[in-house]
Amino acid sequence: MPTENTSPRPSAQAPIRIAIVGHTNVGKTSLMRTLLRDSRFGEVSNHPGTTRHVEAASILCRDQAVIELHDTPGLEDSIGLRSALESLPAGRDDTGQTRLRQFIAHADEFAELDQELKVVRQLLASDLLFYVIDVREPLVGKYRDELYVLSLAGKAVIPVLNFIHQFPNHSMQWREYLGQLNFHAQVQYDTVVFRLEDEKRLFQKIQSLLGEQYDRVQQLIDERHAQALQIRRASAAAVAELIINVGSYRKTLSAATATLPEIEKNEVIALQDLTRQAEQVCTRQIIKLHRFAPDDVREAFLPVQDGSWKLDLFDVNTLRTFGVEASSGAAKGAAVGAVLDGLTGFISLGAAAATGALAGALFSTGARYGRDLQAAVTGKRTLCVDEPTLRLLWLRQLQLLTDLGSRGHAMQVQMQMTSVDASDLPKAWNSWLRQMRANANWSELAPDNRKRAADPGRSALASAIAEHLFASV
Repeated sequence: MPTENTSPRPSAQAPIRIAIVGHTNVGKTSLMRTLLRDSRFGEVSNHPGTTRHVEAASILCRDQAVIELHDTPGLEDSIGLRSALESLPAGRDDTGQTRLRQFIAHADEFAELDQELKVVRQLLASDLLFYVIDVREPLVGKYRDELYVLSLAGKAVIPVLNFIHQFPNHSMQWREYLGQLNFHAQVQYDTVVFRLEDEKRLFQKIQSLLGEQYDRVQQLIDERHAQALQIRRASAAAVAELIINVGSYRKTLSAATATLPEIEKNEVIALQDLTRQAEQVCTRQIIKLHRFAPDDVREAFLPVQDGSWKLDLFDVNTLRTFGVEASSGAAKGAAVGAVLDGLTGFISLGAAAATGALAGALFSTGARYGRDLQAAVTGKRTLCVDEPTLRLLWLRQLQLLTDLGSRGHAMQVQMQMTSVDASDLPKAWNSWLRQMRANANWSELAPDNRKRAADPGRSALASAIAEHLFASV
């Protein structure tokens, strides 16, 4: 059957007019949503005949419309349409397009084919056709009749194999029959399980069929690729900010509060709420970057626990933060003695030369830990988000980025933000955690931290976290 496009080709500036056609409920509107990156375009339903009229929208590149998509009603009665077309008298110029125009001219004789009439009109007005196929359905007579009607239009046709990752799957049967009809420009493009590479192949099929539009479509391919990279980088940066803001946040409670369980409980609840709000802001930012609606993802509560700050005085990295190079257990023990003695006026310092030597280094860089160490001596408590919750924050955002990257805009199932496997943390996780714990001034969740962006250490850590995420999704 012929597939040559006998209508005038689109001009260099006019958008390519593409009709999305096929049987009812095969995913035509879903394809529109995914191509447009718009999860709210049209209406998607499991009920047949949801789209009752032709809807149009454009794909832009550099603020210019490159492709004009037309979502058509489903061909509910292709058998009846073929019968009507074959019943029309043959003329001297009996081409496929002539027969379709005759059908339009005699539309009042086929009132029951009102939906099919809309499709036929759009076939003739388009430069190219996307024929959407639900490969879960076997090839039966009604689909053969649809392909017959498309062949009469004399337009270039790209069969789009939808739901390719679901079962049952009759894609091989479809491919073989399409090949017999010379519809070789087939492409698999799942509107639910999205792959940018599949979309690239779809656009490349347009290039092969409409050669004069090659450069414009290539610009669109390049722009879509660049946008995908920008979204990944911006999303990774947002997660890095979340992790640093939550991981470095802490609040010191008075000694009196520590003796009043109800007050301390309220402080812990406030910490939990602060953490949830921070994750919600990050999550919504990422969802918006991927051009989904806020209610496409449902967030579960984080199990933020008591959040007690435990300063590891015996960690070599803690000592180095104070400018102390320790290589033995004795040196670390001396550092602890110096800390405690220093905070109590050196009452118990004694005559240990090593301990005295550490005291100067302690107070030269003690601004970071001074309040926490003093709190330990005076009975105060410092609250922070504990490491398991911080780990869960990281893994949930990693899951979010991964899922959104492969989520088609036609997917109707709400994504659940729940717990995930905690076995695969970055190798640098403990190093990141130590840096955050050592720098409470890095958290913008604390209202008095206004200069955190100027800290080179914070900027370096944010870049490291973001680059790891970018490479992981």
